[in-house]
Amino acid sequence: MEIEWAPARKPAARKAWRAVLRPVATELAAAAEALAQQTIATLRAEQPDWFPDAESVAATAKSNEAHIRLFARMLEQGGDPRLADLPAATFEAARSAVHRQLAMGAVLRTYRLGHEMLWQWMFDRIIARAADAAEQAAALDLASGWLFAYIDTAVTQAESRYAAEREAWLRSAAAARAEAIESIVDGRERDQSRASARLRHELNRHHLGLLAWAVETTSDGQADSAVQQAVAAAARAFGADTTLTHPLGPQTQAAWLSRTTAFAEPDLDPARLPVPDGIRVVAGEPAYGLEGFRRTHVEATHARRVVMLAEPHTTPVTRYRTVAVAALGTVDAEQARAFVVRVLGRLADDDESTFRLATTLAGYLDENCSRTRTAQRLLIHPNTVTYRVQQAKRILGRGIDTGTLDLRVALALLPTLRGLRQAR
Repeated sequence: MEIEWAPARKPAARKAWRAVLRPVATELAAAAEALAQQTIATLRAEQPDWFPDAESVAATAKSNEAHIRLFARMLEQGGDPRLADLPAATFEAARSAVHRQLAMGAVLRTYRLGHEMLWQWMFDRIIARAADAAEQAAALDLASGWLFAYIDTAVTQAESRYAAEREAWLRSAAAARAEAIESIVDGRERDQSRASARLRHELNRHHLGLLAWAVETTSDGQADSAVQQAVAAAARAFGADTTLTHPLGPQTQAAWLSRTTAFAEPDLDPARLPVPDGIRVVAGEPAYGLEGFRRTHVEATHARRVVMLAEPHTTPVTRYRTVAVAALGTVDAEQARAFVVRVLGRLADDDESTFRLATTLAGYLDENCSRTRTAQRLLIHPNTVTYRVQQAKRILGRGIDTGTLDLRVALALLPTLRGLRQAR
């Protein structure tokens, strides 16, 4: 049999190939399915977000098995791995990754892990089969080079196919979905059945609208991945049956978490959602049907505006209902600035110590002037609450028993004041 792979043509290498690698290749082909399943199990344990359904698992497992069988055949026949034509299953896996909006880094991780596990499998069997140290060394060197060349070729082709699939998908499905979403959000689409068909997402459900974004944009793809992870984590934490995602720009994503049963208040506790550093997530209020799909997204959009105005005085996860007053009050930035400064005076000064006094006073009013509950809410001592409230009243130059509506609204708007000033 003519050997295509040049490094295997040397006498010692040819001997090691015939005596060790060809039998290992035969054994590898027989073990391809089991090894592919082992690889996918490891990947799912590492990154469960990458596999939201059985279809995505099956596509990746089928691709892994096809790779293993192709490599085993080339190894057995002495084929040149640089000339490998990847099987159709690997291209289907690339298409699936694109449609699931997985970053290329996720695809590359699949190849790196496959390389690692396949090499360990081969290494163990080469060691067992080699007749002596010289044959062992020759077989290991030859197998390592063979596998590296194959993986390099496979990754190059996979990257090219992923890029082509992503470009085509962005031009077709994403464009159609974006138009469907836009028509719903701006109120042009009123037919629920037609909208569901256009979105390929059932609207006869309860929906929770999310927006997730990176506080600082980066060019290395890590922020995009973190935003996707945050949305996937929210889907799990809030008990979504299905999730519709839609990119809004660099490292910003809209999502609708949908389910057949209503979202209960305990389901929506922000503390249930772990968010990566540098990522913000806001949620509208849950609502039903086509109109609910629109309204919860609009609320999330307003919540995001408040959070962006309030940076850095914000939290990783924010519900619209907790910032609704600020959302309403900051629609007109100039009026909002004037109102806050007029009502709070020097208590609106832009320094941390004054801001701390103001937020303590806001919590105190929210808790019906109970220093005990305020202390529990802010995780401080009740005496500290008393001191800060007295200091805040001194700066205000008045008591807090009258004009409390204006005062509470102004305190709700205060975190956005820095952003409102910059919006001039």
